[in-house]
Amino acid sequence: MDWSTGELNPCRKNYLQTLRQAFIDRGHAVFNAHQNEQWGRGWLAPEVCTPADFLAVSNADVLCVIVGEPPSPGVMVEIGWASALGVPIVLLQEGDSVPALVAGIGEVTSTTRCLLPEELTEQSLADILTTVEKAAAAQRTPRVTEPVAGYPKTLLPYGYEAAQQPIDHV
Repeated sequence: MDWSTGELNPCRKNYLQTLRQAFIDRGHAVFNAHQNEQWGRGWLAPEVCTPADFLAVSNADVLCVIVGEPPSPGVMVEIGWASALGVPIVLLQEGDSVPALVAGIGEVTSTTRCLLPEELTEQSLADILTTVEKAAAAQRTPRVTEPVAGYPKTLLPYGYEAAQQPIDHV
């Protein structure tokens, strides 16, 4: 975002529109929060955009997100929703690293990570589309159903082992 204007940087907007249009041209329905908020010209109130974004993730066959540097807080929330719902995820990374919990998201739901090219060519767009289409075919089910080996407390409530005596205050 260009916070001085409140709108998305024109180069970034063009990049995202090109990527979005490639999906549409291939016959896919696309929900894009930037598009939904007019690329920064029509910000929606949190009580409007949050349910809209959640509904989009809930109904998605795949969540394809760009993990920028720094990562967008909104994208991090969407990744959390998708993983909780078992929606397959494609992380298009702008750099080599992602936040630690995002790096491990493949242990929770089907996840594909790939580097996002600086420039979108016909070949790079085709590669991205193929990656996302393959990911969308993955089974929509959370994969963590029992404690993780080597860390059996994973599915227990926080403080479970520490609560040896009744807690009389919080």
